[in-house]
Amino acid sequence: MASMCRHSYEARWRHYPEHCPNLVANRFDKGKEVGETIPVFVKFATQHIGDEPTPDPKNRTFIHYDSLLELWNRWYTEWTAAEFPRLMVRFEDLLFHAEETISQICDCAGGQMRPRFRYVEDSAKGDTGPHAGSAGFLASLVTYGNSTKRMKDILTDEAD
Repeated sequence: MASMCRHSYEARWRHYPEHCPNLVANRFDKGKEVGETIPVFVKFATQHIGDEPTPDPKNRTFIHYDSLLELWNRWYTEWTAAEFPRLMVRFEDLLFHAEETISQICDCAGGQMRPRFRYVEDSAKGDTGPHAGSAGFLASLVTYGNSTKRMKDILTDEAD
C-alpha cells in the first residue's frame, strides 16, 4: 500500500508524506478520532447503474470506500472471485525468482521460454509520466529484499 503514497492514481484520501498510507487516524489527523478509518474516494470513468459499472469517459463518478484497506480488499476480491481464467503473479516472485517464475508462466500458458533469459535493469514503467523515477531491477532488489527499507515509509502503528 505504500506505493499508493507515491502514485495514488485516481484515489483521494487524506494522507501526508509523514503519515502514509494513513489507514487510520492518529493524533495529527484533525477532525478524526485516533483509530478512526480514513475514507477514500476513487474517481472512475464509468457510470454505476446498480452494481454494474458501464464505461462512460464523460462521467467522473466518485465511489466512496471506508478506507484504503476496503478499496484494496474489494479490488482484489473482484480478481480472486472472477469466473474467467486468470493468472496472478506476485511481484516478489518475479523479482527474486524471475527465471523460474517466467518458466512456470510459460508452461501454464502453453508457451516456451526463450533459450537465454535476460533481466531488464531499467524501470519497466519508463522515465516519463506519472511513474517517472520508478525503481529499476537493482533498486527494487535492494528495497524489497531488505525489510527495514521495505517498511521505511510505513508508521509503526500502521504496520502492527
